[in-house]
Amino acid sequence: MKNLSPRQELLLLQKKIYKKNQEAIRDSVIPEDVTFRKYERDYLNAVRHYKKISSVEEMMEAVLKADIVYVGDYHTLNQSQRSFLRVLRALVKKTTHFALSLEVVQGRFQKNLDQYMSGRLSDQNFLKKTGFKEHWFFDLWENFRPLFDFARYYHIPVYGIEPPAEDQLSLTRRDAESARLVAELFEKDPSRKIFVFVGDLHLARNHLPWEVQRELKKKGLNAKSATLFQNSDSIYWKLAEKEMEDQVGVVKISENEFCRMHTPPIIAQQSFLNWLEHEEGILDYADAKETFLGYVDQIAAFLGIELGSEKEEVEVFTCGDLSFLKRLRESKKFSDFELKEIKKQILRSESYYIPKLKFVYLANVSVNHAAEEAAHLIRHLCAGEEFPRPMQEAFYANIIHEALAFFGSKIINHRRKCARPQDFKKNLAYLEKTKTVRLRGLEYLTDVLFLEHEERTARGEAFHSNKIAHFSTDLFLSVTHAIAYDLGERLFYGLLDGHVAKDYVRELHYDSMAEEGEPVWWYFDLVRRLKGVKLPKRI
Repeated sequence: MKNLSPRQELLLLQKKIYKKNQEAIRDSVIPEDVTFRKYERDYLNAVRHYKKISSVEEMMEAVLKADIVYVGDYHTLNQSQRSFLRVLRALVKKTTHFALSLEVVQGRFQKNLDQYMSGRLSDQNFLKKTGFKEHWFFDLWENFRPLFDFARYYHIPVYGIEPPAEDQLSLTRRDAESARLVAELFEKDPSRKIFVFVGDLHLARNHLPWEVQRELKKKGLNAKSATLFQNSDSIYWKLAEKEMEDQVGVVKISENEFCRMHTPPIIAQQSFLNWLEHEEGILDYADAKETFLGYVDQIAAFLGIELGSEKEEVEVFTCGDLSFLKRLRESKKFSDFELKEIKKQILRSESYYIPKLKFVYLANVSVNHAAEEAAHLIRHLCAGEEFPRPMQEAFYANIIHEALAFFGSKIINHRRKCARPQDFKKNLAYLEKTKTVRLRGLEYLTDVLFLEHEERTARGEAFHSNKIAHFSTDLFLSVTHAIAYDLGERLFYGLLDGHVAKDYVRELHYDSMAEEGEPVWWYFDLVRRLKGVKLPKRI
């Protein structure tokens, strides 16, 4: 990787991860079937290139003009369902005269769906009567429920268009069956816009959209359509080569076809692989450790940090591993207070690295959680175990630790987001306006202290030990994490645009900050160096 820029190195790392994930997905579930391969190829060809960089505004203009809007879904990726929800939220500002037709519910259960939408069926009874867990291959109700909540709130009709699973129809036949239902909906009320939310592969022009037009033609009807693809891998790599992957949210493929770019390919892949592991009931220990060490190696390689065999000593526990606390107790290296704090973190679903034992606890087997803790391990192997410090130094040392951890996770998932100063201002205003300050005390105090710390930093002042001493453990961790994540994000983009060099970041990993005043010095040196770093607009 000599003579490559940090961005180019990151791109190579991303492609390596992508290739490995793609092989794992194909080996796990996709059948070696000629018909499926052609079906998949049709879709990949449809999203291989883009005509121009577009915008949400242009995409929504096409949505408003269309009678039928096809929207792609990557079932295991919750950002996919959230992205669709964002489209709907933008639309209701203009009109609520539309309907949702969803692949997630079989058409034969429409009566049950109507009962659920009218409030006559609970979530549990709806899932039971429709056989959601049995008939829907992806048991991910929590991903989809917000769509139903949204539709119920705005009184938007919802229809199931999935054929019965037991029919074992080919993808082409399934398109034909779903198309028949969509055409019937349009025939009943041509003035009502119909959203068709289905798996990505169905959206190639000669797949579901063609079948719908065929059904409409039989009825003597015609409908103008728009298609919203998402996260084309091919388009993502093209944008990345042009250093535009962080700046582009929508591209235009053809006159009425757009592709929303909201998630990097490896994150979508990982959501599927994570789902596969959970579907098997047990997240295999060896695989969890292997994935984790893979992130350790990728972050270390990017930074030019050489790690010895000591990294192999790490043990990785997931939220499903009941032996975790037992192993902690058996080590006899933790006080009752420390164990209590660890339990609190488990309850908060927080992932963390425990240096004393080289234990990693992943509350959520996600790329972000694993990558962040991988970065913590690297820091520990480079600088040694953390030690007791005076209050002020402990505060700023934790900021440095967590900033490096967030920075490391951005190497793996550069699209990871964190709250920025303007977000803390908005949230503080919201809490005060809605008078929920007392109910969300930790959140409120974190907002206040983050913003106060920002002002002090601008004046070159650090938080004093006397102030920090009054923080509870939860508040100490919440505030340092908030400051650190913002700093870590700036460090990531500061490295990419040349404000800091890799040598500097590497030195920061190795420095144990044992000298008096070092944590505070490092913090302000980072702030000084990162001044003027431009963060990409969030999309």
